[in-house]
Amino acid sequence: MAAIPNKRSVSQAMKSTRKALKQTIKEINQTAADLAKKGAYERAEAMMTKGRELIAFREEIASVELKWKQLCGSGKAQTEGSGEVSLAAWQYYAPIVRSLVVLGGKASLTDLEAAFLRQMESHLRDGDRSHMAGGRERWRIMIRRARKHMLKEGWLSNKSNKIWEITAAGRQVAENQDELTKA
Repeated sequence: MAAIPNKRSVSQAMKSTRKALKQTIKEINQTAADLAKKGAYERAEAMMTKGRELIAFREEIASVELKWKQLCGSGKAQTEGSGEVSLAAWQYYAPIVRSLVVLGGKASLTDLEAAFLRQMESHLRDGDRSHMAGGRERWRIMIRRARKHMLKEGWLSNKSNKIWEITAAGRQVAENQDELTKA
């Protein structure tokens, strides 16, 4: 194969773009979470929409990067389970509270995961289905991680570690999310 001029520079530029985009998405996620916490749901939804657009753009960049690696013959193409393309942490919160509402306000983790999957199966990305440490799928681990944040926000009751119970504030978030998705 003929040597590709500036191969390394192009690869580094793509890697740099990917890292900068990842940081931008992280900051938008935080801004959206802060706005939702303050009750500015319309502005939070606008930020979440922009976040979704950036996540789609990140997927396009990953596709271009994969194509570049194939053209260069590097052989280490990005795999499905690399975690590159997955839902952001904040994208788990609303489906979790909506699932709890459907389940009557409280549920075991197993029941919550089943309700979450019924609601979100078509929205999960390849990275969400990848297996992480312990062999669990990423989406299951992200639900567990969301608990700490949701407790801090007051959306879940801290009565029991085994039962997930929604609070009045959590119900308000679920209702507001339902209104935003209907609009």
